[in-house]
Amino acid sequence: MFGRLQFYIFIGILVFGSLTAGYYTWRMGVIREALLEYNQKQLEQTVKDNEDYQRKLKEIQDNQDAIIQKNEEDKKNFELKMKNVNDYLDTNDVKKLDRPASEVLKKTVTILKDAPK
Repeated sequence: MFGRLQFYIFIGILVFGSLTAGYYTWRMGVIREALLEYNQKQLEQTVKDNEDYQRKLKEIQDNQDAIIQKNEEDKKNFELKMKNVNDYLDTNDVKKLDRPASEVLKKTVTILKDAPK
């Protein structure tokens, strides 16, 4: 009888140990699955954020290129206008009409030049 009781206790401990091991294995599998799913979502979000960043960076680069091109055009237009003004001022007709400016005119130009834009 004592041998039979020991056998049942041993079988009971073995069954309990197997069930406990199975439970913890299942539980760790569930935790691993949840962690994998979380990591996958994090990776997808990172890829999406990176694509948004690249798109915004390209947009900024395009805007910068447009601004640089506009500045070059403005610079060319300004240089052309200055050349036209210099050509006009170098003509003989203007040189004949040239005379010293009055003090009022000089002060007016100075005040206008220093005025905020």
